[in-house]
Amino acid sequence: MATKHHDKPLNVVVAVIKNEQGQVLISQRAKHAHQGGLWEFPGGKVEPAESSQQALRRELLEEVNISIHSAKPLLKIHHHYPDLFVCLDVYLVTSYQGEAMGMEGQVIKWIDINCLEDLKFPTANKAIIKSLMLPRYYPIVDESIGALDDMLAHLMALIEQGYNMIQWRVKSLDTRAYKAITEKALVLCHERKAVLFLNTSVDMAMALSAQAVHLDTQTIRNFSGDLPENMLYAASCHSSEEIKQAHGLGVLFAVLSPVSRTKSHPEARPLGWSTFASMADKFAMPIFALGGMKPTDLETAMRNNACGISGIRGFLTNKING
Repeated sequence: MATKHHDKPLNVVVAVIKNEQGQVLISQRAKHAHQGGLWEFPGGKVEPAESSQQALRRELLEEVNISIHSAKPLLKIHHHYPDLFVCLDVYLVTSYQGEAMGMEGQVIKWIDINCLEDLKFPTANKAIIKSLMLPRYYPIVDESIGALDDMLAHLMALIEQGYNMIQWRVKSLDTRAYKAITEKALVLCHERKAVLFLNTSVDMAMALSAQAVHLDTQTIRNFSGDLPENMLYAASCHSSEEIKQAHGLGVLFAVLSPVSRTKSHPEARPLGWSTFASMADKFAMPIFALGGMKPTDLETAMRNNACGISGIRGFLTNKING
């Protein structure tokens, strides 16, 4: 019998609440509930007369005794379960009052972010965990660095310096040569537990059994349908419309550029921090700042709604800061 998907989603608000130690609050669903026994982030159903933020404030007070002072959108997730279609509005609670407790008798606990993957969550929550575990730095290994051997050497140096999420961008090679060099890069990253996002087509990434793919702007504009599952996706964006398209495809994060003028694209008009901050604030997804960035720009980037920074030349000689 075919699985029936419901057209109208159940709208749910979800809160990522952090304490002073950087831990997040989770609770365990009642055994009799949908997805019973699994862990989840606090939140609940949006009532017909409520806005998402009103529902968030009500649910957190009723559920875990937390009064919100401020919260900002983090993600929006659409997910089809066999028996339920849900739309999750996920917020990062940045300021609150109250001592967390299970007001409905549920088990709650504070947990380190890097331990979240050890617990069982509803499938729709997995994107939240992946977002929380994103590093602050996303260096790019590009052909402008030099010869192919130089690129592999730089990739290795980045991994040794502590960077564990890297973009691999090689556009000039034919298919055979691309596969040969990229397979070496993938082996390097696999052995050292770094995630390599291939800036290539989805088909090529799948042919190479890659873990992650970085979609360029042309792909974002022209892609129709759903992205294949079991792979991580990032996207290059230069406008609000492209971010909207990437968000609609369900990518894990986007890279927005250029923030500042760059040597690689001197003709491109820079966004500047004010425009970047405004564009990044419109979308509930992690956005990295690209264009003239170096690791020391992280604090400025985060003040302007970036989740982190990305770059090529700025990472050639810089070690990770924490």
